[in-house]
Amino acid sequence: MLGLAGDVMSEKVQVQICVGTACHIMGAADLVVIEDLLDRSLRDRVEIAGVACMGLCKDEASGKPPFVVIDGQTLSEATLDKVLGQIEQRARRLIDGDTGDVGA
Repeated sequence: MLGLAGDVMSEKVQVQICVGTACHIMGAADLVVIEDLLDRSLRDRVEIAGVACMGLCKDEASGKPPFVVIDGQTLSEATLDKVLGQIEQRARRLIDGDTGDVGA
């Protein structure tokens, strides 16, 4: 899932949707259309991929499926609203030039 140009990847919000069996049954099937629901102005700032089972459902500390990883942060019990909110917030920060880093 890594791009050839690391600098380009850092300018996009990276979204991984677990499409393993448990996540699929618990709602990940509904999440795969998320790109279609994104504001058109944000679509070029987001990279979305379905990935095979992440194994997070085997660890109770991870929460409950479905799981989505956004820029390395795991979101459990992912819903369209939760995921869209996180993606839009992060993409707008990229557009505004705010990386969220201390001192930024």
